[in-house]
Amino acid sequence: MSKFIISCGGTGGHLAPGLAIGQSLIEKGHEVLFVISRKSVDARLVEKYSDLKFLQAPGVAFSLNPVRLVKFIVELRKAVKFGIETIKSGGYGVVISFGGFSSLGISIAAAILDKPLVLHEANRKPGKATRLLGRFAKRVYVPYGVKIPRRKSGQVKYAGYPIRSEIRRLDPSASREIFGFMRNSNLLLVLGGSQGATALNEWANNNFERLSERGFDILCVCGPGKIHYEDRAIKLADGSQKHIKFLEFCDNMAAAMSAADVAVARAGAGTIAELARCELPSVIVPYPFAADNHQQENAKCFERQGACVVLSQNNLQGLVDEVAELRSNKALRDTMKKNLGRVNDLNETSKIVDDLTKIAEGEA
Repeated sequence: MSKFIISCGGTGGHLAPGLAIGQSLIEKGHEVLFVISRKSVDARLVEKYSDLKFLQAPGVAFSLNPVRLVKFIVELRKAVKFGIETIKSGGYGVVISFGGFSSLGISIAAAILDKPLVLHEANRKPGKATRLLGRFAKRVYVPYGVKIPRRKSGQVKYAGYPIRSEIRRLDPSASREIFGFMRNSNLLLVLGGSQGATALNEWANNNFERLSERGFDILCVCGPGKIHYEDRAIKLADGSQKHIKFLEFCDNMAAAMSAADVAVARAGAGTIAELARCELPSVIVPYPFAADNHQQENAKCFERQGACVVLSQNNLQGLVDEVAELRSNKALRDTMKKNLGRVNDLNETSKIVDDLTKIAEGEA
């Protein structure tokens, strides 16, 4: 048995794949400690994993603002000390980082203690953590086709996005009932990722009448602190009713994606992977201010694979028509579902887990 630390906090996009790999390692008989941030999104998501071992690490996001920069440096020193003490006291042999500010301190601690450091980059444009820590890493996993220059031979390996075992396609009718919709509803899921998306929330709220006329009910996952709307219903001319419902957070994403016929979503790597796993056709609206514009790169690749439609946030006035066209065009949806299945085939975790085991045992 080997002992791993998985640092994966800050956003759902970091936390979810870390949980997926950790669960797989535990199933293989290894011991895993999950190091997460102190943000509420982490605390809320891990409530359902009471059987796993978590620790909250010090740390705040980097900023060029002088006051915040000082706080970042102070917290980073605390995080490195925390990392060194945690690795030593627990006898952990490998540190796996899924990115984000909360991973920096413990990753530096692993380098100081000469413990194997493994990085997983989920986005098609490597983030600051990967670029900074890559020189110290034993292994760097990147999406298929992504190039990281000037790395040691064998250091970089291609890998998909690890997905938790509970994310899978469920019965659509039963899934709609979970959220209070009719079993035969034509449901649109609006999803801004773990942080939510104000622009998409407002679009759903403001266009409910137009979308209801096109036959849609709406389930909108708003994100922490972004639920500023009330559930409501509209009665149509034929006497039927359409509903819009808002959630701040959804801890049953498999059911939400299985309930929907079409989604409108951001282009986080985790969202894209889960859409593929649940074979849910979507219109993707990349967040235009994402770090290094990585969501645009994620969306372009997803679209090239025939797995979605991409629309700029500057063109939201055309989003109702895009959604309606996708729902009405069965041939397009069927083709997209086949392509989503091919994308999902790339997100296999077993190769990563086997490689991590070899690293822990000194065989890689």
